[in-house]
Amino acid sequence: MIDEIKITSLSGRGAIFMKSREYFGYWLGPVDWGQVQGNHQTYAYVNQVGESIVSTTVGTRPLSITGWVVDGDGRIQDRCDALNAFISPVDDYALEYKGKKIQFRPDISVAYSREYMKNNEKVRRFLIQGTCPYPLFTDLEDTAAPFDQTKKMFRFPTDWGQTKPIVFAVVGKAYQITVTNRGGFSAGFIVRIWFSGEVQNPKIWNMTTGKFIGVNRTFARGEQLELCTMPGNKHMTLWTEDGTKTDLIKYRDYRSSFDTQLQPGANLIAVDCADLDQRASMDVTLYYTPLYLEVE
Repeated sequence: MIDEIKITSLSGRGAIFMKSREYFGYWLGPVDWGQVQGNHQTYAYVNQVGESIVSTTVGTRPLSITGWVVDGDGRIQDRCDALNAFISPVDDYALEYKGKKIQFRPDISVAYSREYMKNNEKVRRFLIQGTCPYPLFTDLEDTAAPFDQTKKMFRFPTDWGQTKPIVFAVVGKAYQITVTNRGGFSAGFIVRIWFSGEVQNPKIWNMTTGKFIGVNRTFARGEQLELCTMPGNKHMTLWTEDGTKTDLIKYRDYRSSFDTQLQPGANLIAVDCADLDQRASMDVTLYYTPLYLEVE
C-alpha cells in the first residue's frame, strides 16, 4: 500500500504532500504506477518459425493518483483551489515515494467526482492523471563513489599517557574501485577529477565492460574535469581556477565511448592516464544514480 507521496513542481512552484491517514488536507487513495511497455522490433527470414527480436525500446509510463480533499477546518474550497492551481498540464513534476522519485507531466487538469457522496462540503474525491516520459525510478540523490580509501588503524588497549599522536586511520589513493549498480538497467555516471599536478590524457575505465571515457589533453594543477555519460547530458567540461568553463568535446579520445555505463551489479572502475605515476595527482569521485523499473 502506498501511504505517502510528495509531488514537487520542477518550475519552482512548491510541493504538496499526500498521506493515506490525513484527516484534513489531501488524503491519498490508490496510486497506479502503470506498466512499462517494451516495444520489440522483429524480423523473420525465409522458412523461419516465429520471429527474431532485433532491438527493444521502452515506452512511457502512465500514472494516476486518486485522493480526497478532506475538510477539517472549513477550508476545503481553499485546498481545492490550491490543488487546481498547482497541477498543470504545462508543468513537470517529481513524485517521491520511499526514497525514490520519478518525473511526470499531467495529461489533464485535476478531475473531481460528480457524485454527491464523493463531492460535497466535507470531502471531494479527485483524480490526477499523467505521463512519465522517462519511465524509470531513480534514487532521490546521486551516490558518490570516491577513489580515496580510508584504512582503519584502531588499536586497543592504548597508552593514554604517551606523548606521540595516536593515528586512528589514514587516507590513501586508490586507482580502482568496485561500484555496485543496484538498479535493473545500465546507468550513466558523472566523474569529477581535481588535478593537484600535471596529468596527461586522463581516462576512466569500466574494466567489467571493457569500455572507457577519456580526454587527450594535458591538465594543470588547480584544474577540474567533469565527464558525463548520462543520456541526454553527455559532456566533457573543464573548469580552471578562475572559474572559466570550457567544452572539451573536441579533445575526446576517439577510441573512448560515451556509452561507457555501469551495468547492473558490480563494476570494476579504474583511473588511467599516459604516465601512471601522474595518477597520484588525480582526486577522483564518481557519481551515479541506479535506475529502477518498479518500486513495489
